Amino acid sequence: MNVATGRLLPPRSRRRTPAPASTLPWYGLATFTFFFVTQRFPELFTEVGIYLALLGLVLRPEGLIFPPPLRWALAFLLWASITALFAIVPDAAWPALLERLKALVIFFVVVNTLRTPQQLRVCILIILFAFLIYPVRGTLQGYVSGNTVFGRAIWNKMYSNPNELAGITLLMLGLALAVASVKAQNRRVRLATTAFVPVLLLMILLTQSRGAFLGLLVGFGPPLLTRVRRQPSGAAAVLMALVVVAMLVPAASWDRLKSMTQLGAAPSSTAVQGPPSATRGQPSFYVQVAEASTQQRIEILKTGWHIFLNNPILGVGIGCYNDANARLAPWLGLRDAHNTYLSLAAETGLPGLLLWLGLLGSVLAQVKRRCAPLQVADCPIQILWIKRGIIGYFAAGFFATFSGLTMAYLFLGVLLAAANVLGSDAPGPGRRRYNTAPAGTLRHGRGLKTSVNCTNATGPDSAAGLARPHRVRFPA
Repeated sequence: MNVATGRLLPPRSRRRTPAPASTLPWYGLATFTFFFVTQRFPELFTEVGIYLALLGLVLRPEGLIFPPPLRWALAFLLWASITALFAIVPDAAWPALLERLKALVIFFVVVNTLRTPQQLRVCILIILFAFLIYPVRGTLQGYVSGNTVFGRAIWNKMYSNPNELAGITLLMLGLALAVASVKAQNRRVRLATTAFVPVLLLMILLTQSRGAFLGLLVGFGPPLLTRVRRQPSGAAAVLMALVVVAMLVPAASWDRLKSMTQLGAAPSSTAVQGPPSATRGQPSFYVQVAEASTQQRIEILKTGWHIFLNNPILGVGIGCYNDANARLAPWLGLRDAHNTYLSLAAETGLPGLLLWLGLLGSVLAQVKRRCAPLQVADCPIQILWIKRGIIGYFAAGFFATFSGLTMAYLFLGVLLAAANVLGSDAPGPGRRRYNTAPAGTLRHGRGLKTSVNCTNATGPDSAAGLARPHRVRFPA
C-alpha cells in the first residue's frame, strides 16, 4: 500500500513475499548440492537428496512457481525429444535426453526451494566449500604429483576434462566474488572467500583452457575495471593478487594461451610424439600439442558447420554429434565439437539452438528486470558476480561444449533464485517507480522526506498495519 495516498499498489508493483519455506526441500537440496559438487561419493547420495527435495515440493505445492526460464527449458527438452526420435544413433540420443531431463528437474528444484536470503547464502557457501575440499584440493595435489593431460590440470569424473573443469571454476569464481564483495558479510566468511579467489584464478590458468581464459576476460574484466576506476585504492590489492597468481603459473600455460592468436598459422610440427623436451630453438612439446590442437579444432568446426547445413531443422539428434563427426570426417574420428553453440545447432537444429538461447536469455532478462533494487538494498549476496560468472562460462562455450553439463543448470537456478529472493519487480515505463530506499523512509517530491513506522504482525504493507498509529515527520 502507498503510505502517502492510502491506495493499494498494483499487484505487479508490490514486492514479492516468498512463500513459507519447507525444511524437507531445503535439506534435500543441500544434500544433493554437496555430494554433486564434490563428485567424491556414490551417486546414491545425490539421488536421495534430489528425491527428498522433490518430495517436499510435492507435499507443499501451493508455493510452486514455473517462471519463463523453466518454460524455455521445458520447450527445449520437448524439442530435443523430437530430435531423439529421428537421431542417427538412438542409443546415444536417449541417454543424453535423460541427462537433460535430470538437469531440468534440478533447475526446477533450485528455483522453488531457495526462498529466503539465508537459504541462498548457505547454499552458495555449501557449493564453495564442497568445491574446495575435493575438486580444488584434488586438482592441485594431482598437478603437483604429475596427474595431468599434456601438462593440463584435471581431476576425476565431470572434472576430468580440463575445459569443463575450467568452465566450472569460472562459475565458482562468480560465487566467491558474490560473497567476498559484500561489506556487511561475516568477517571470517568474507576473508575466507577472498582468499579463495586467487586459488580459483590459479586453477583456471593451470587447466590451460583458452576458452576459460576468454571467459575470464569477457565475464569479469568489464566490472573489475569499472570498480577499479571508481575506487583506485583497491587497484593495488587486485594487482598484487594477479602478480602472485602469474608467478605460480608455469610457462607452459602461458605458451598455450598464446596459441589463441595463431589460429590461422601452420603448426610447427606435423606429429606430436614422445615425452616433453626442451630443445633450444624449437617449440616445446606442450606448444606443439597446443598448435596441433588448434588445427584440429579448425577442422572440427568446419565439419560441424557442414553437419548443421545438412540437418538444419532436426539436426542429427541430441547427443549424437560425435558419431556424426566420425561419419562425415572419418580421419577425425569421434570428436566433440568444442563449441557449445555449433554442437547444439548440429544436434538439435536451428530451433533447438534458439530455444536453448531463449533459456539463457530469459534468465539474464529476469535478473536485469529485477536488478535495480538490488543495487541499493543491503543484500547478503552481490548477484552481479554470479551473473558475470555465468556470462563468462557461456563465453568460454565458444571453445568447449557446456550445454549438456548439469552444473550449468544448477548455477542458472541459483542465479534465478537470487533474483527472485533478493530483487523485486521493476516498474515498467507506464507505471510509477516506487522508492527503494531503506525501510521507514519515503520521498515525495524534491526535498520532502517522511519517516514512517507502521510495522506490525501482519506486515508493513498490509491494510491492518496502517490502522495502527504511525509517525510522520516533515522538514521545517
